[in-house]
Amino acid sequence: MKQKKFLNNNPLNIFILVFLLLILYVIGNNIFYLSSAYADLPDEINKVQNCKNSKIIDKAISNSNSKDKKKNDNNNNNDNTKQVENFHHIKKFDSNGKLIYSWGIKGVGDGEFLHPHGIGSDSKGNIYVSDAVLCNIQKFDSNGHYLLKFGSRGNGPAEFLQPESIAIDKKDNLFVVDYATEHVQKFDSNGKFITMWGSKGKGNGQFMKPWGIGVDSVGNVYVGDQENPVIQKFDNNGNFIKKWGSYGSKSGQFVHIHDVTIDSNNYVYVTDGRENSRVEKFDSKGKFITMWGSKGTKEGQFIEDHGISVDKSGYVYVVDTRNIRIQKFDSNGDFITMWGSLGCKDNQFLIPHDITIDPKGNIYVSDSGNVHFRENYLCS
Repeated sequence: MKQKKFLNNNPLNIFILVFLLLILYVIGNNIFYLSSAYADLPDEINKVQNCKNSKIIDKAISNSNSKDKKKNDNNNNNDNTKQVENFHHIKKFDSNGKLIYSWGIKGVGDGEFLHPHGIGSDSKGNIYVSDAVLCNIQKFDSNGHYLLKFGSRGNGPAEFLQPESIAIDKKDNLFVVDYATEHVQKFDSNGKFITMWGSKGKGNGQFMKPWGIGVDSVGNVYVGDQENPVIQKFDNNGNFIKKWGSYGSKSGQFVHIHDVTIDSNNYVYVTDGRENSRVEKFDSKGKFITMWGSKGTKEGQFIEDHGISVDKSGYVYVVDTRNIRIQKFDSNGDFITMWGSLGCKDNQFLIPHDITIDPKGNIYVSDSGNVHFRENYLCS
């Protein structure tokens, strides 16, 4: 007797098979993302999905802090904090990591965030924050008072799908890089659209998932690209000037560019996260100067170094995202100090992303608070 074939040209059976394959595909993609996106985070952080379950959070914080208690005792004594459900996404510190103030809870209203990422400061000390889910830019004064917001979901002028890093020139024009649309957009300090450039590709002026952006003292704009690991340099209106870099781990090469910043002498600093876990320094023409860092948890090491900023004295501040801390270096990469630990208090972090410095030298850090933010979750 011949066995009956499962399909046997039966439309219902074919439909069931296709449906099962589709489910396996979706589950496989999710498992792959979750196992790789933040695989190196401490085990405790995977339990801190939000700041509502105080028992789980207290245990996670206790376990994390006990490992680095001696290092963080000096920085965790500012206990004027809001706990748990009132987690604040923007944190203001002095140059040595002492908490000054924090603001911005989860929400969709003015001064609230769903996934704050890029952060920048203008010449007056105003702070601008991009939200990769709400698809907007919010402006605050230096004390966290809400001033205005601009941007909406879309692919055109003054629209975003995943706004990431922010850079601000001496005239207080804002430059915002969009990871999803492959655009750079320029605005004035009130959010009025000026111009935009970029398209998907590997040619001059094109991008493949741009993330970092910085502006030098004469207004030139530098953009770091993740899937095409190069730094591109433009004039203030987006006209291409030059580019440098390639994929790899040698001097002047990159694997996963996160952020770009430029100091007062127009030296360019680039955070190269993940495999390389380091900072590279160049002159304004792309000539390699030095680099520091390696993958690890010790002083001067990183696990996913992200945002970077330089103060007027030349000190370099790096957001060490997966180690949940901020590290401070001199301009040659010599370690000075660090602060931060896992938790929901105002002087702690969940997922710190970006960093900026105001004219008075105060440090501002954006913290998404979202442990498993997905790249394909764009402003839904």
